[in-house]
Amino acid sequence: MRVLTCVALGGGACQQEVVAQTAQLVGRQGRIEVSVDSVRGLYVAVRDDSGCKPRTRAILGFPSFTFSGGRRLVSHLIRMEQTQGKTPPRSASFKIYTAFAGNNNVGLSTLWRIRFLDGLDEGLSVSVELLNVGSRAAKIIGANTVTISTDARWLGADSSHSFWSFQGGTYPERPDWVFPLFPGFSRDNFQGMNAADYGGGIPVVDLWTRFGGMALASLARSPEQLALPVRVVENEGVRLGIEERNVSIVPPGGRIKLQPFVVIFHSGDFFSPLRTYYRLLMGNQFVGRPIPPAAYGAEWCGWGYERSFVPRQILATLPLARKLGVEWATIDDGYQNADGDWRLDQAKFPGGDRDMRSLVDSIHAHGLKAMLWWVPLEAHDSVYSATHFPGRMTEFGMNVQSSLARLHKDWFQLNADGTRTQVSWWNSYTLCPAVPAVREHYRQLVKRFVKVWGFDGFKIDGQNMNAVPPCYNPGHHHRSPLEAPRAVPEFFRDVTGEATSLNSDVVFYVCACGTNFSVYNLPYVTIPVAADPLSAWQVRHRAKAYKAMLGDAVPYCGDHVELTNRIWDEALHGFGIKGEEDFASTIGVGGVPATKFTAPGVLQADSSLMLDARKEERWKHWLDIYNRERLSSGKYLNLYDIAFDKPEGHVVARGDTMYFAFYAQGTFSGSIELRGLLQSRYRVMDYAHDRQVGETFGPVGNIDVTFVDALLLKAIPIDRQ
Repeated sequence: MRVLTCVALGGGACQQEVVAQTAQLVGRQGRIEVSVDSVRGLYVAVRDDSGCKPRTRAILGFPSFTFSGGRRLVSHLIRMEQTQGKTPPRSASFKIYTAFAGNNNVGLSTLWRIRFLDGLDEGLSVSVELLNVGSRAAKIIGANTVTISTDARWLGADSSHSFWSFQGGTYPERPDWVFPLFPGFSRDNFQGMNAADYGGGIPVVDLWTRFGGMALASLARSPEQLALPVRVVENEGVRLGIEERNVSIVPPGGRIKLQPFVVIFHSGDFFSPLRTYYRLLMGNQFVGRPIPPAAYGAEWCGWGYERSFVPRQILATLPLARKLGVEWATIDDGYQNADGDWRLDQAKFPGGDRDMRSLVDSIHAHGLKAMLWWVPLEAHDSVYSATHFPGRMTEFGMNVQSSLARLHKDWFQLNADGTRTQVSWWNSYTLCPAVPAVREHYRQLVKRFVKVWGFDGFKIDGQNMNAVPPCYNPGHHHRSPLEAPRAVPEFFRDVTGEATSLNSDVVFYVCACGTNFSVYNLPYVTIPVAADPLSAWQVRHRAKAYKAMLGDAVPYCGDHVELTNRIWDEALHGFGIKGEEDFASTIGVGGVPATKFTAPGVLQADSSLMLDARKEERWKHWLDIYNRERLSSGKYLNLYDIAFDKPEGHVVARGDTMYFAFYAQGTFSGSIELRGLLQSRYRVMDYAHDRQVGETFGPVGNIDVTFVDALLLKAIPIDRQ
């Protein structure tokens, strides 16, 4: 590891004596060149393998700080020293000195420790420490740890903002994670709460063109109140950075550490830097348990019958589910008396636990595994609702009273103004994950779900579980309100640990309802889910993101296939249907299909979900393909740029057979490349339609095709047939 140590000071007037040299590092993908400007910061260029043309360029500005009252302080370099690791790099050493004069006896010193990444993508890992070198305490209300300026024209684009981007913020509008920037674009990607019950995410932003890219990521080890803003600045390119939004008081001579970050330079799309980031973040601190084979089974969910379902509807649908080839049956929302208690609705289950166990036994008797839906960290409280929202009592959940809320009012989180945080859709209220009794309550719940009711897995649902707001409940005696959001991963650790101690093959199917799923909760997930995708595009790019982080064979689920052709209509307060359901977008990228169809001849609220004879034939066709090919357990290969390769391409390897998926909006006609082949001859099959397309030769095959929307191919070496 090569280490650079930078010291930067902030304050008033500054005299500078600058001696600048250029430092270069020969990396695995090229050569990083770093030079220093005492005011603007570090100039970083990644050159191509010839050492000539820069492939990526960026300016990393030094930290700035905002004090109470709005005063802002910008730091300036005073010196730089280079230290050699055990293996000296072939690069020049450099030092830069500046003088510093304080301003009203208040000043900050920042110490940057910069490491070049070894054995991964090219990049810089940076830790930042603040020292108060003034004579008065400094109350800091915000810190811009780094601000980066770049320009897409430096990477061969035709305009300053022509980047594609991956951005890890969570918003109630549920935007795409991957998209092209446009003039005037601005997004904070705040990792705290962006709405009462929407927050958290993946603290990564990535920008790339066809010729190269750069990712910026926070290496904070727990959920923190920081942002990764991205702004398109007219005629000046793009600015991105990391902002910490905690209040910190630094006494004279005191110091605090800002969250470390990494800048990763790469070619191709976001997959490689996201994988590098996740490995850097996790290190050796978490080793996930082996994936249970059952996690790769397709799922049928009873949500098609909605909250008003009754057990006989589930029982009537099980034979059809088994016939179609699904392996899981899920009992969804509507079985419970109240959120928080998770006891049974006596009208549906008059025999209580015995009736639920009987339903689970029936699922098992049909050769299926049983999954139970529930929402964590929230509870209904009609007393509180009536007091604070008297005009909304006819809405769902507002008049439901849980025993938990009656007996444990002290478990709820409070905002700074003393109010509770309401969870939308269920109209319940947020419980504090930092309260030990809350986590113990959920440990006992999963024990009941597994031991008494007999469930094999859990569908954990709700946007609220991704992150929670800071908690100001004085009865919780938090050392900091931030203990609550930092405790969410601990909640998942406790719940999954309890369940796996009872059944080592238990599955956690986690659907965080449209959020950019919190990276800190990911280690406890068996099956990540597209989570209410608004389009097939969201199904596919979320698949690539999860496979980048959790591994090539993670059993990612594209969520209910019925969501891919339904668009929410606010006027109707329901979904409008457009075209047919898109199985190809899940199966082709190595995903696990899920469905919420309803059975004919069964009373139901939404007949558009019913499988008539034609739809049953389609479902059987696609589920047979999934079960025969089982791409979800294959190795996802990052061989196509999801933005710039047209048509959009994905590839999964199973043994020496290569599976390719191509997607277009409408009709595509032309030549496509089949990448990653061996130096061999291949027979190419359209496995969705069981027909031969042609033959080709590796390592890169070319074949002429015409298709509409999607084309699924498999290339089989001829010499093994």
